[in-house]
Amino acid sequence: MYRRLLLLFVGAVACSSEAGKAAAPAGPTSVVEPYVTIQETLAGDRLDRLSELSAQVVVAAEPLQKESGIAEVVAGAGRVAAQDIDTARAGFEKMSMGLISYLKAHGDQRAGYEVVFCPMAFNNKGAYWVQKTGEIVNPYHGMMMLHCGDKVAWDKAPG
Repeated sequence: MYRRLLLLFVGAVACSSEAGKAAAPAGPTSVVEPYVTIQETLAGDRLDRLSELSAQVVVAAEPLQKESGIAEVVAGAGRVAAQDIDTARAGFEKMSMGLISYLKAHGDQRAGYEVVFCPMAFNNKGAYWVQKTGEIVNPYHGMMMLHCGDKVAWDKAPG
């Protein structure tokens, strides 16, 4: 799955560059950047660009394969690229748990980000996510319950 997403992303970048010109550098420098864009997209009840953003996560995760939580981030990214929002949100939950684990081990990359928990997500099972510091923006309930959730200290977050 990882290799397939990587090949799709690289192919899309190659096809989008004009003949004779060098392609722009591919992907973000961090798994957090495209992850947060996915979080904000799902919070808006949208699916646009999820395939592209998921591929960016996979590319950014490649050099981090042995790090804590990254396998879960990549596995979840494959499901986030789904064509229905419920599947995308389920994949995002897996990504979130992996990213929380990764960021707990890399405190230097947590600046500007916080963990939030929604106890009502997934039929009251509850789910965590990482977002930019500020107002809660719930990716699991979207516009219906956009600000539902509780901020969780990094040391109290799972992972």
